[in-house]
Amino acid sequence: MQNRWAMLGLLFAARTVMAMQFQVIGALSPAIMARFGVSLGDVGLAIGLYFAAGVVLAFPGGTIAARFGERLVSGVALAMMALGGAVMALTDSWSIFLAAQLVAGAGGSLVNVSMTKMVTDVFQGKDIATALSVFINSWPVGIALSLVLTPVVAATFGASAA
Repeated sequence: MQNRWAMLGLLFAARTVMAMQFQVIGALSPAIMARFGVSLGDVGLAIGLYFAAGVVLAFPGGTIAARFGERLVSGVALAMMALGGAVMALTDSWSIFLAAQLVAGAGGSLVNVSMTKMVTDVFQGKDIATALSVFINSWPVGIALSLVLTPVVAATFGASAA
């Protein structure tokens, strides 16, 4: 990689989006409850499903990334996140919403594993601590952005847009 810091910036942005996708359910819980006629407990289930796939994918995720390549796995994982997000925005079925959340979460789990490996492959020595610190802090940045931006987007353009 010619510019590993630029690569880190792209990975930071991708993982920030993942954190935003995770947090959007909590940020928009009143709108989701009204849209689907579900309880706060149901919303909690949807939030938990995002990382449920991680329980299964965490261990083999590294092997999958090593076998097929981190870039390919990251690309497929981001596509899974996008597909899950699009289905959640468009469906009127709570069951389909939950299934889409699970697909998006599976993608998010693979993103975590494959992109973390990419960072550790590219950064060595004294730069590894800085690179991992930057990468790991993409998570709280994404959470904060989601909490600030998605309610505004939902109020302006509707919950599906957010």
